[in-house]
Amino acid sequence: MLNKIRNLGIEKYIDLFLLVFLISFPLLASPFRVELMSKCVIYLIFALSLDILWGSAGLMNLGHAMFFGLGGYVLALSYAVKNGVPAFMASFGVTELPWFMQILQNQAVAFLLGLLVPGAVAALLGYFIFTSRVKGVFFNIITLALASLIELFFNNQQKYTGGANGISGLPPLSFGGSPLSILETYYLVLVAALLVYIFCRWLNNCRFGLILRSVRENESRLQFLGFNPAAFKLVVFMVSGMIAGLAGMLYVPVNSFISPNNIGVVFSTSVLVWLAVGGRGNLTGAMIGAFLITWMESLLSERLADSWQLVLGAVMLIVVVFFPKGIIGTLIDWQKNKRGHHQPSECDDSAKQAIPPDNYNVIREKV
Repeated sequence: MLNKIRNLGIEKYIDLFLLVFLISFPLLASPFRVELMSKCVIYLIFALSLDILWGSAGLMNLGHAMFFGLGGYVLALSYAVKNGVPAFMASFGVTELPWFMQILQNQAVAFLLGLLVPGAVAALLGYFIFTSRVKGVFFNIITLALASLIELFFNNQQKYTGGANGISGLPPLSFGGSPLSILETYYLVLVAALLVYIFCRWLNNCRFGLILRSVRENESRLQFLGFNPAAFKLVVFMVSGMIAGLAGMLYVPVNSFISPNNIGVVFSTSVLVWLAVGGRGNLTGAMIGAFLITWMESLLSERLADSWQLVLGAVMLIVVVFFPKGIIGTLIDWQKNKRGHHQPSECDDSAKQAIPPDNYNVIREKV
């Protein structure tokens, strides 16, 4: 038992420490800080959604915020149209809600659509991208262009989306008709983050996750062995989009506001930076990167009103240059070197475990 505990990866200890810290945080902080931490935990969910895509399958989505924004806008519109035509629509002469917004008046349906719409968009885009065997920099360019296009669309549809001003004045989360307090909202968001983390951990460790890492390491070899990499990339792209949509829906009632800035290129770039700083491919790095960057943004902006962005940029640059595998990736390598022997990563053996032994006994040895 002690040996098992001693041989745990350093990332597992960090995960446990982060969980204890987040559970106890409201006992040590003011309501303002607790509300701020709620947003940070939501960003952890968003970072996890990209890590299972970029870290596991090697698909760097430069427009990942479009899924976050789609989920957020579905719930925001549901709140806005709950009591009829909202003010921002009435100012453009809208007197009756269109049919697709009447559906959103039912918040249970809106919550379901907040998951399904990003998932459906991801599935549609993934089908055309992956079946066409688009990969590498071309995949990056397409996702970047799509995020720009969707951001422009939401900016131009002022009548239904509020345009560049977004949708504001949104109510907090409620249960049984009673709004949740800041503390209750925080723990609800934290439970959602924990469930997402458990799901992502399971996804990475199951056979599907092993195949995804095989796709990342050597897609051609996996295809030679009879697998269809496009199908696995399509599924993880859709799952990633749905988790990002969930983060967007949680963000709306906590922030009471959403705008096209939450759906475009700038926010998509931010989540990439979180993973680059924390380290991708191990979930812990995604969470630590999101936590550190978002929390530093808040603290530095309070104390260095004019130069906080410069300081934050310098810190991120130093981390990326001197720790190319990110903070957690570097710590994992340090632990392996300290133990004095190489522990094969999950990626090294992923193709072997992904292959059914009954069908590929001969070529399995080559993998």
